[in-house]
Amino acid sequence: MQIRNKLSLYFTFTSSLLMLVIMVFIYLLFSNLTKNNFYRALHERTIVAAQLYLEADEISPSSLQKIKERFVISLPHEIIRVYDSTDQQSFAKDTDLNWSRNIIDEVRQKKYLSYKEYDQQIVGIYYEDNQGNFVILASATDVEGQDQRKNLLEIMAALFAVQILVQFAAGRWFAQRALLPVQLVNAQVQKISATDLHLRVDTNNEKDELGQLAANFNSLLERLEKSFDLQKMFVANASHELKTPVTNMMGEIEVAIGMDRTETEYKQTLQSVLTEAERLHNIVRNFLMLTTAENNIAMQTMELVRFDELLWEVRDTFRRQPRAVVEIQLDELPEDEAHLCFRTNKTLLIHVVSNIIQNAIKFSAGQPVVCSLHLTNDSIAIRITDKGVGIDAGSLQNIFEPFFRTAGADDHEGHGIGLYIAKEIIGLLGGTITVQSTPGAGSIFNIVFQRTAAF
Repeated sequence: MQIRNKLSLYFTFTSSLLMLVIMVFIYLLFSNLTKNNFYRALHERTIVAAQLYLEADEISPSSLQKIKERFVISLPHEIIRVYDSTDQQSFAKDTDLNWSRNIIDEVRQKKYLSYKEYDQQIVGIYYEDNQGNFVILASATDVEGQDQRKNLLEIMAALFAVQILVQFAAGRWFAQRALLPVQLVNAQVQKISATDLHLRVDTNNEKDELGQLAANFNSLLERLEKSFDLQKMFVANASHELKTPVTNMMGEIEVAIGMDRTETEYKQTLQSVLTEAERLHNIVRNFLMLTTAENNIAMQTMELVRFDELLWEVRDTFRRQPRAVVEIQLDELPEDEAHLCFRTNKTLLIHVVSNIIQNAIKFSAGQPVVCSLHLTNDSIAIRITDKGVGIDAGSLQNIFEPFFRTAGADDHEGHGIGLYIAKEIIGLLGGTITVQSTPGAGSIFNIVFQRTAAF
């Protein structure tokens, strides 16, 4: 069943149920009103009967006849009985209907009684007179009220049937209108294939659910497009990046086994092969990190990390590098140690900071690289400053793109994916990374985590 039909049925069922409840309430209210009105009419009949039968001795015959003609209008199936203190009928001797002594005694006790028996409504009163105390009972059938209730029920049934048809048609029209954006989105989605991932779905109003769905779908397309582009770049660049060290290693080995060499020459060959193997290892490691970081982030353990201790731990990893000079600056540390902590993945964050420092060392020509910590009430930031060659303005906007290398990077070993990996991991950890650079004066990398974004 189509969604528009489901919505129409739901709308019709809900509206019809509400209408049915209202109609039942109106019918019961009207029925109770007509019954009460008829009870009042019967009560008035008992009063008139008392005046006619019991007070007749105080009224002239001509006046009594006028009262009878003017006020005594017989009701359908009307029966009036007057009982004296001995429960004997007065003024009427027929036995068509005679109430039991239990009913008569109940009227004496309660002074007033009303009830219904089959289609007859009955009212009884206790009347005190100079001739004695009497019980007056009157019964009749509310034919007019029954007809009114029947007519009302027929009208309500007809209206209810018409209402169901109208509600279903209106619900279908509203559902059609409400789902029109879904049809448009569906038509646009059908045009998107693996070769058209650049296409996007229109988001007319991102505040409603359909707009949010379209925005999320566009976000998914953007990630897919990015993944496809990354795969293309990976295939295009990985073959070259992997081929170079493998070719160099094979060349060195072939030369070494071509003729006998001295021990020193063998050591030089092995050292050259080891260098190329380390280069190959770094390439594979970076590629694996690039392709698995996003998939593994959900499985990584988040923990509360002290950022000052993390910086010292990172610096210790560079102690064995002779040209690596890494300085830690921790100025104006807060008294509350909690301000130094942030919930993140320590292993991935150390990998990111180490990569950025390694990159800074590579372009700093032995000059120190400074790592500092900057805290506010809302954020915690790691700043990495170097005094290297810097980055020109043309390359600065592309520095975090995969496999991008600046014009001056050809003289330095690298593959152009370290900063891209850093940006992706930091984004997955809930932070941001920015860079400021002046050619010839160095660069400043800022890694910022908002405390409200903490895991």
